[in-house]
Amino acid sequence: MRLRGKVASGLGVGRYYISREGYRRQFSERLGLDPIPGTLNLKLDEPFFLDPVGSIRIDGFLDEGRTFGACICRPVRIGGIRGAIVRPERTSYSATLLELVAPVNFREALGLSDGDEVEVVLRSIKGGEVTLLPSAEDRSTWRAGREDGKSI
Repeated sequence: MRLRGKVASGLGVGRYYISREGYRRQFSERLGLDPIPGTLNLKLDEPFFLDPVGSIRIDGFLDEGRTFGACICRPVRIGGIRGAIVRPERTSYSATLLELVAPVNFREALGLSDGDEVEVVLRSIKGGEVTLLPSAEDRSTWRAGREDGKSI
């Protein structure tokens, strides 16, 4: 499945949440990526509802006396870069907004600016595992952020 959206500026709060160790550890363990702090926001023309059945759950946690909520994620690729949609269970965002994380800054790596149209390719998930995983050799390039092996 493919989605198309336009790059949009966010409020800057994604950086705070993505940098929390409780989320970072689970992104690494469950999605196989260590995202940079921050998210890429895409504005879609139509609402997109992330089905929990075909997604990976990131559990909520308690940190420094504060509760951080759970979210569901779906692995994606954008321009050959591996990332994930992150949809918090508690959010005031519209279903037409996608927040994406990756081990690299999408804007810098792909030369994106507000208003640029981007295609998001959703990866398949079966039984909680991402299917069509690359070979062991390719996985090292995934950790670096590129699926095609090119350095950024």
